[in-house]
Amino acid sequence: MKPVALISMPTLSARFPSFQLALLKPTLERAGIPVQTFSLFMYFGERIGWKVSETIADVWPSMVGEWIWTKAAFGDEIEPRDDQYFKAYEHIFKAVCSRAGCTVKRFQKIRDKHAPEFIDYCLETVDWNRFSLIGFSVVFQQTLASLALAKAIKQRYPHIPIVLGGASLEDDIADEIMRECPQVDYIHCGDAELSFPEMVKRLDRGESMEGVRGVMWRNQGKTEYAGRAPNFAAMDETPLPDFDEYFYARREGGYDEYEDACEVMIPIETARGCWWGEKHHCTFCGLNRSGMEFRAKSPEQVLDQLDQLSRKYGVFSFNAIDNIMAPEYTDKLFRRLAEANTDLEIHYEIRPNFSRTQLGRMRKGGLFSVQPGVESLATNVLKSMRKMTTGMRNVELIKWCTYYGISCMYNILMRFPGETEEDYRMQAALVPKIAHLQPPWGIVKARADRGSPMFTEPETQSIRRLKPALCYDYIFPKRFNLERVSYYFDHEMDNVVDEEHYDDLLLGVARWQESWVDDRHPFLRYRKAFSSIVIEDGRRRKLRTHSYSDGPAALYEYCADARTPRDISAAMGNESWVQQALDDFVAKDLMLSMDGRYLSLALPQNKNFELQLGPQRANVAAAAPEGFVLAVDLIPAPSINRAAVNEGGD
Repeated sequence: MKPVALISMPTLSARFPSFQLALLKPTLERAGIPVQTFSLFMYFGERIGWKVSETIADVWPSMVGEWIWTKAAFGDEIEPRDDQYFKAYEHIFKAVCSRAGCTVKRFQKIRDKHAPEFIDYCLETVDWNRFSLIGFSVVFQQTLASLALAKAIKQRYPHIPIVLGGASLEDDIADEIMRECPQVDYIHCGDAELSFPEMVKRLDRGESMEGVRGVMWRNQGKTEYAGRAPNFAAMDETPLPDFDEYFYARREGGYDEYEDACEVMIPIETARGCWWGEKHHCTFCGLNRSGMEFRAKSPEQVLDQLDQLSRKYGVFSFNAIDNIMAPEYTDKLFRRLAEANTDLEIHYEIRPNFSRTQLGRMRKGGLFSVQPGVESLATNVLKSMRKMTTGMRNVELIKWCTYYGISCMYNILMRFPGETEEDYRMQAALVPKIAHLQPPWGIVKARADRGSPMFTEPETQSIRRLKPALCYDYIFPKRFNLERVSYYFDHEMDNVVDEEHYDDLLLGVARWQESWVDDRHPFLRYRKAFSSIVIEDGRRRKLRTHSYSDGPAALYEYCADARTPRDISAAMGNESWVQQALDDFVAKDLMLSMDGRYLSLALPQNKNFELQLGPQRANVAAAAPEGFVLAVDLIPAPSINRAAVNEGGD
C-alpha cells in the first residue's frame, strides 16, 4: 500500500502541535497503513512574519485567518469588497493591527500574493504522487487553506483521492462543502478510530464506501452518507500521539528562531464529550453536538501517557484539549502526580465547582492553568445560561485560583434572555472589590454558534432573525448556502437590557485588565499572628491597613470559604458582635455578601494556608476591636483601552 498523507494547513498557531495529525498517524499505522504527516501551518509564519501569523491565528470575529485564503481557494469568484469588510469590522481590525504591528493593507497583500504563493510552495516541495490518499485535518480557520491546496493537488494529480475531516466538518457543513467543492472526494465526520482505517483500506482495494458510517462520498454525482461515525468509547485503547514531525517542522519552518516563540505545550486528550452538557447543555455552547456522550481515559492511562510523552520529547507542559475534566481526576490523577513530586504542568477546562482544598491539592499535582466555566458573576444570568452555579461560587473559584497561582482563563458573557439592569450594575460594582483577583480573559456578548441551544432552539432563547455571521459574506462565493456552511451566527434577541447598561461593566473590566498588565497589580492580602490579622488593601490609589484580633479575626478567617449565616452561627455563635463585624467587613469591601453567603476577599499571605477552624462553635471574644486605617499614595488609576476589552467582538 502506498502511504497516506495527512495535512494540517494554516491559519493555525505554531504554538501548539496538531493533535489530530499526532493521533491519526499511529491510529492508521496500527491498522498496517503507512502514514506521513505534514504540519504545513508551521511554515506559513516565516513567509508573512511570525507576529502577523500568530495574531491572525486567533479566531477573531472577522475570521481574517480564513479571509486571507479567499483568492487562493476561489480565485476571482468572490467580488472584492475590501473597504466594506474592513469597515464592518473596524474596531476588530484596530485591535488586530495593533497586536500584529501592521495595517489592513498587509492582510490584502497576504491574500493577493503570499497565500497563493504558499499554495504553490506546498504543491511543488512535496511529491504528492507517491501517496494513495491525501487527507486534511480541518479545525478553526483551516477550511479555505485546505480547499485551496486540495484544488491545486487535484488539478495536478486528479487520480489521488482527497479527504477532509475534523471538528469543523460536522454533517451540515460537510455536505455543503461536498456539494460545492469538486476537489473534495470524501469527508469523514465523527470519531476516526474505527471507520477511517476501514475507509483507507476500502479505497486501496477499490471498494465502495457504502455502509461505512462517518464517510460522506459521491456516487454518480450524488452525495451518499451513512451517518456520523459512532462515538469511540474505549479511550484507553487510543495510541500514544506522535509529535515527531511537529518538532521537525518547528525547527525547519523557522518558528524556533522567532524571538517571541512560545515553549512547546503538548496537547493531550484524556476525555471526549461533556458530562455536564449531557445533563445541562449550556445555551451558548456549540461544541460536541453529536459527540456529547462523555468518555474518559483511566487515570492510570493518563499517567502513563504523560510519562511517555515527557520522556520522549523532554517537555513538561501539557494542554488537555478535553471539553471538561473527568471528575475522578481530581483525586486519582492529581494525587498521584503530587505524590510523585513531578514538575509537570497541565491545563484543563473545568467546572467552577471546585473547593479551595481541591484546587490546592490539584495545584500540587501540576494543575497550573484552567479554563473554568465562569461566564458571569451574576447568578440570574448564569441561570439563563443553564450553568447551574452562582456568582459567589465563581468569585470563590477565581479567588483560590489567584491564591494558588493557577492561571484562570475565564470570560464574562453578556446578552441572555431574562437578564436585568441590576445584573450589570451589580457586576460593575463588584469589579473594584475583586480587582486583586485575576481579571477575565475577555468580555463579550454571547453568540449563537452552530449546534448550541441558541442555534437549535432559538425560540426558547428569545432569539429572532438568526443569520450567518457577516464575515461569511466576504469568505465564501455566492454559490454557497451560508445557512449550511457557517458556524458563527448573528441574531437579535428579546427580553434583554439595552446595550448602554453594559457600559459600566465593560469599562470596569478594561481597568481591571489593564491593572494586571505587570506585576504591580492591585492586592488585598492579610497576615496572621496567633490571634490577630492585619489586612493590607492596595486595590485603589491609597494603601489602607486594617487590624483585627480575637473574634473578628477568627470570623474573617472562617469566611475564607463562602459561608451561609447558618454556618457562621454554628461556628461563631449568635452574639451581636458577629453581625456587627460582618457588616463592618462588607462596608469596607473586605468581605463580599452575595447569594446568601459571606466571603472574605483578602488572600492569605501564608502560602501554606489551611483553614483550621472546624464547624464547632469557636471560643472567641465577645467584642470586636475598632481597627485602624493608614493611607499611602500608590500609582494612579490606569487609562482605559476600550478596544482591548472588545477585541474579541461578539
